[in-house]
Amino acid sequence: MRLSTWLPALALLPSATLAAEGPIYTYTPATHRIAAPPPPDPVLTWKYFEKGTTFHYNTTAPAKNNWIGLFYAFGGGPDNGTKVMEPLDWKYAPDKDGVLRFDTSKYATGSYKAFFMAKDSYESLAPPTEFSVTDVTKVRFFADKMTLRPARDDEYYTYDIAKMTSVTGDPQNIYWMIYCNGDNWIKSTREGVLYGTPTKNSKRETKMAIKVTTRKNLSYFMEIVVPVRRADEPMVKQLKVVSMNMWLGGTLINDYHAKQVDIITKLDADIVSLQETQGIHALRLAHALGWWAYETWDASIISRYPIVEALTSTTKTAAVRIALDGDKQQVVVWGAHLGYTYYGPYGFCFDGKDTEGVLQLEQDSGRTDQAKELTEALKPYIDNGDKVPVIVTGDFNAPSHLDYTADSAHLHCGAGEIKWPSSWYPVEAGMKDSFREVNPDPVQEPGYTWSPIYLNNSDYDNKPEPKDRIDFIYYAGAMKANTSVAFMYQNPPPKPEPQQKDNNWPTDHRAVVTTFDFNVKID
Repeated sequence: MRLSTWLPALALLPSATLAAEGPIYTYTPATHRIAAPPPPDPVLTWKYFEKGTTFHYNTTAPAKNNWIGLFYAFGGGPDNGTKVMEPLDWKYAPDKDGVLRFDTSKYATGSYKAFFMAKDSYESLAPPTEFSVTDVTKVRFFADKMTLRPARDDEYYTYDIAKMTSVTGDPQNIYWMIYCNGDNWIKSTREGVLYGTPTKNSKRETKMAIKVTTRKNLSYFMEIVVPVRRADEPMVKQLKVVSMNMWLGGTLINDYHAKQVDIITKLDADIVSLQETQGIHALRLAHALGWWAYETWDASIISRYPIVEALTSTTKTAAVRIALDGDKQQVVVWGAHLGYTYYGPYGFCFDGKDTEGVLQLEQDSGRTDQAKELTEALKPYIDNGDKVPVIVTGDFNAPSHLDYTADSAHLHCGAGEIKWPSSWYPVEAGMKDSFREVNPDPVQEPGYTWSPIYLNNSDYDNKPEPKDRIDFIYYAGAMKANTSVAFMYQNPPPKPEPQQKDNNWPTDHRAVVTTFDFNVKID
């Protein structure tokens, strides 16, 4: 599929036949080149301060079935006249000059895009216009401080900081660089595009502050750090990987987009494996962060560094190759979300099953076969790990055999040693469990990821929900786990479901966060 002039981000990667569920979309942040010619006079404009979400349009080719459709800003609009996704809403725009109002009161806070199209087709009559659904009097950046992907001496660098604000699309927003240390190699346009080329004299950590001012003279600031690498220096020395189940994209939490972006920036993550993305939410996050995305209906991956290839995946997984530094540094990343029923620990804690009965239920759930299929597909990547390391992440919906030992039986309703298939197969094939490698004692460091907010189980007479580690980051090859934690934002501690709406932690799982030392010798 050729990329549209107005939608450069949504495309298909080079790939083998994919087994991922549902449609697959990708997101690639644009490279901005400054000093472009001035844009043409707009024929579709967002009336920023009019009631509702209001657009003015005009055209020299009126027709009764011309129409305006609303889409997510991060993708889904027409691509060279071809439908990509269904519009969120649409109305006919039959006049030569007219105004249309849409009710977006139930839309999630964030950025959207309106397209003006001809005669029931997806052929655009005008450049699209971006608009926001938010309180326009409360402009803010989604983070107070953010580290961007590294720059390199004598290589052109660009980043669009405007996508990190709660109000986008208004041409009256003005972005200012308040300060920049060192030789001021990086500049900002008034639209919020950072650009420039560092030199050998540039600060190795270029720090700056950016201010956005709206037409109401409301301002907000964000501190930005751009690491600068020398020409002969590796781009990545440490790689921070996060696996997080989004819990239906985060939609059960108020202001989930801002909270998710804030967490990812606070963690200073490089690669995030996401589950329950519903075909859109990885694209949404990548759009705000200026990252690359590989989106399926469920398991998806976003990356600070370019996703250059989609790999042949298996049932309930997604797989990509990421270029950390062109051909010099690359990594293969798999994301998985294995089947969730029947949940094995319920057999021990609620249903009185023995080990044989629970393992049969694992087989019946489909997870055992899914784990076998995944492990078989991983073998060539494991064998090539000394050249290109491989990382396997995700919500496996089952515990680990490394956690179920005789000493930990009291933590798991009396169950002792259990060879949970979904962990046993990848470890036997040569993958290392990063959390358990850093934290070898399952009693002292259980690392529970399920669940910080489901405290009792209403299906089993409100008995306490079993606590287990079911989210993982495995790896093989020329890297080593340095730190690994089961992470949850605790400011303040989240309230249990169903009082979770205003939680700052936007999911029902803890995330796994592992920092790897990259390009190390294999023992």
